[in-house]
Amino acid sequence: MKIAVIGANGNLGSRIVRQALDRGYYVKSVIYKGENVDDRAEMLNKSLFDLSADDINDCDVVISAFGGGFKADPAINKQAFFKYIELMEITKLKFIVIGGAGSLYTDSTCSMYEFEKTGYNPILREMSRNIKLGIDELKATKGLDWTVVCPSRFFDPDGPFTKNYRVGEDEVVIFNDENDSYVTYDDLAYAMLDIAESRKYKEQKITVTTIKSK
Repeated sequence: MKIAVIGANGNLGSRIVRQALDRGYYVKSVIYKGENVDDRAEMLNKSLFDLSADDINDCDVVISAFGGGFKADPAINKQAFFKYIELMEITKLKFIVIGGAGSLYTDSTCSMYEFEKTGYNPILREMSRNIKLGIDELKATKGLDWTVVCPSRFFDPDGPFTKNYRVGEDEVVIFNDENDSYVTYDDLAYAMLDIAESRKYKEQKITVTTIKSK
């Protein structure tokens, strides 16, 4: 299998690249700025928004770890989803893209999103709101093969690589065996690659938690 990884030199993207290579996949690392994280991967020096269908047509799956970051206009997070739709409509490829915990519902009543909670970080609120709006556009566009994968509330870059995770399919924040909404970067990358293999969760927004956080 050949996988294109967008944002391949970021905290999440670099883990996806290395894990995919370790699984024996051919990887095309799409990097806007910076160096290739692993010489085993092919490198394509382009931003998400400059990416064309021809750049990825030779791949089986596209995984995006793109994130606008705290210094960017939050609207870029919504614009990313418009770009995914454009590329999917042409290529018909499976896209697995990172979402945000803020775009999940707080509980099973599905009456409030995380970003709508009182005291939520204002920058994260706008980022999450734009991600949610982008996902709404995905849902409204028929005939595409996509999965949005949201981390838990605590997305830990330094946590262990356990390979043990739980998936929530109801767009609601979920909790692990320690009653924590917690996932490590490595476990989330692992889950995204499992989805690439299984082709499960078509046209779904899911969330992932590491089963044991300690």
